[in-house]
Amino acid sequence: MKTTTITTREAQHNLAEVLRRVEQGERIEVLRRKKPVAHIVPVRPAGAEPGKVDWSDLPARLEKIWHGRMAPGHSTDEILDDLRGER
Repeated sequence: MKTTTITTREAQHNLAEVLRRVEQGERIEVLRRKKPVAHIVPVRPAGAEPGKVDWSDLPARLEKIWHGRMAPGHSTDEILDDLRGER
């Protein structure tokens, strides 16, 4: 998770933008006189345990990222050998 540091003044003047960034997964650390006073972090889904990751939607997320370009059933070594060709 990306962490960004901002001042209390920036947080006050740009709250809507700060919240938009947090909604997208960013963690914001708020400083007052160069000392951390708060963290603004995304809310965990209801029932989610701290430190636990829900991987149930992994296939759908990978499809969205790779658009079916993955090679299921092949080892990483086989894929890299194929991509490298003969050197």
